[in-house]
Amino acid sequence: MAPRQKIRNIGIMAHIDAGKTTVSERMLFYSHKEHRIGDVDSGTATMDWMPEEQERGITITAAATTFYWNDYRFNLIDTPGHVDFTAEVERALRVLDGAVGVFCGTAGVQAQSETVWRQADRYNVPRLAFVNKLDRVGSDFFRAVESIRSRLRANAVPIQISLGAEKGFVGVIDLIERKVIRFDDDSLGEKLEEGEIPPEYQEAAEGARDKLVEAASEFDDELLETYLSGEEVDTERLHAAIRVGTLSQELVPVLCGAALRNKGVQPLMDAVCRYLPAPEDAETICGTSPHSGKEVIRQLQRESPLAALTFKTVADPHGDLVYVRIYSGVMEAGAQVYNSRTEKKDRAQKIYLMHANDREAVEEAGAGEIVAVVGFKDTSTGDSLSVPSTTILLEPPTFPETVVSMAIEPVTIADRDRLLESLEKLQREDPTFRWRSDKETGQLIVSGMGELHLEVLKDRLLREFRVEAVVGTPRVAYRQTIRKSAVGRGVFEKQVGGKTHYAVVNLRVEPDPEAAHPSVESHLTKEAVPLEFHPAIEDGARGALAAGGILGFPLIQLRVVVSAAEFRPGESSLLAYTAAASRAFDQALEVAETVVLEPIMAFEIEVPEEYYGSISGDFVRRRAVIQDVELEQGLRLIRGTVPLAEVFGYSNTLRSLSQGRGTISLEPQAYAPVPEGVAQRFRF
Repeated sequence: MAPRQKIRNIGIMAHIDAGKTTVSERMLFYSHKEHRIGDVDSGTATMDWMPEEQERGITITAAATTFYWNDYRFNLIDTPGHVDFTAEVERALRVLDGAVGVFCGTAGVQAQSETVWRQADRYNVPRLAFVNKLDRVGSDFFRAVESIRSRLRANAVPIQISLGAEKGFVGVIDLIERKVIRFDDDSLGEKLEEGEIPPEYQEAAEGARDKLVEAASEFDDELLETYLSGEEVDTERLHAAIRVGTLSQELVPVLCGAALRNKGVQPLMDAVCRYLPAPEDAETICGTSPHSGKEVIRQLQRESPLAALTFKTVADPHGDLVYVRIYSGVMEAGAQVYNSRTEKKDRAQKIYLMHANDREAVEEAGAGEIVAVVGFKDTSTGDSLSVPSTTILLEPPTFPETVVSMAIEPVTIADRDRLLESLEKLQREDPTFRWRSDKETGQLIVSGMGELHLEVLKDRLLREFRVEAVVGTPRVAYRQTIRKSAVGRGVFEKQVGGKTHYAVVNLRVEPDPEAAHPSVESHLTKEAVPLEFHPAIEDGARGALAAGGILGFPLIQLRVVVSAAEFRPGESSLLAYTAAASRAFDQALEVAETVVLEPIMAFEIEVPEEYYGSISGDFVRRRAVIQDVELEQGLRLIRGTVPLAEVFGYSNTLRSLSQGRGTISLEPQAYAPVPEGVAQRFRF
């Protein structure tokens, strides 16, 4: 067991096909965690263990592993690069201490590179950058570094430069130690050969080193004094200054290599050890009290009370596997923990260290560790775990709204129960997957982040859960909101089984543009209505919210406030209050003027210059707003926003217009009202 200062909880993040999983596989090989090198293209990558990942050659789920490098313990999460699986990146970065951003040496910063970088910004995660694939034709290390600076607005500073280029790339030049590192091909890069910098690289290396020392000097006054006086800089002091800059997120050290050709990975692991934070570097974590809402600060030590956050759930026939980041205290196998959301106790029956889908049982886990737990009954993604005497509520990961939906039906009536059970399991696993039953047609509607997302989930239903189902064509997942506040009054008075059921509920609906999900508030007092009826009123309002009124689209960006209710002893019942609240909501919704919203996507198109005119014109006709156009090496990069409805399945069109040479990346950005002409298609 490594001491806490030698634990590194890190993630590998990047645009799709930048080489994240290849970097992870090399780390496992060089640390002797694996005795063969896994390959993404052949489907043998350890971290891509799902059949769907192996078939498609992409990462779909964030896989965790633990290994040791030079006495340091790495808890590593390899995250997906495709935007449809952005939730996996989101929840991983929420619990990690540091990250390595991998960039393609030919393309530099790409669309999803920007997305994952923003996610890391949101959770204040210090980063290193690794420019990969420098053995490829057209690769350029310095151009990639400049794209990190310009597009990500990061203070990217190389601590290495490449030795050779494209097919002539043979190693890296360490600017701090002033040495060359070559990687022996016969040992698959495991043996390193160090030497002096060749004369033809001396000038470039010294120039790059001066820029590095100048950047690092901002974080160490004594180093700055030494640098300005022209004296030789102490390498250990330089390392320390780089670490300070990295931890403060004011500096991003940049390394380089070609992971597929087994070059550059060991120095990257050394840099993770040197510059990225240990769990205790943050010293404290802030949360809130679940009861008072006041701030709670916890020291990140084993001796402190337990504070942990669940960030991933994997459905398993023998009990869900729940991934947990422990910030303080100790969690023991078989012990009870307190769930601050449900306000219930739950038992961690077994605790495991994970290696992709393999498990290693441990008796306990302490502050700074990432583990998986089996045995929880009422704990799911985003829950905070503590002890009853000192509870704490930690900030959960945030997840975007779904943008694509499709109908799904079981082949036989016998399959329906199994399908519903499987959909529930998938929803527990994936916070960006939703399903509901359409109240008018009775169809089951599933929603996700994109066509690929739903396709993978469909494959899992058929293969993993063995459910025979027929699926419809994916379609845009519209939403609706309201223009103005409105009040509604719901009255329920009916004879049921010889007894009168009576209730009256008054409520108000209000626009709330900042709310990702609608909320229900109750201003009722126990004097007006006994407390045992309050949950029924709120459930009635929530049920009506979920139904979506006349249009049936899910409602967002609004708040429901229950303002008053009437009570009759002996006649008021749970049934009556639930029905009255639902009627009050429907009445208020009619007055509040509903607006249909459509998902707006941020897009990036990369296309040869000769096709720019036809493709940009086609996109403008699709209601796109082009915000930025760049020309790089004969390629046009077009960025902007466009309604998803206008580019559904656009990849085939783009291939046709560009003779197969264009690519497009789409990322959900926001919901916006549909134009009047489009709105007429919907029933009001």
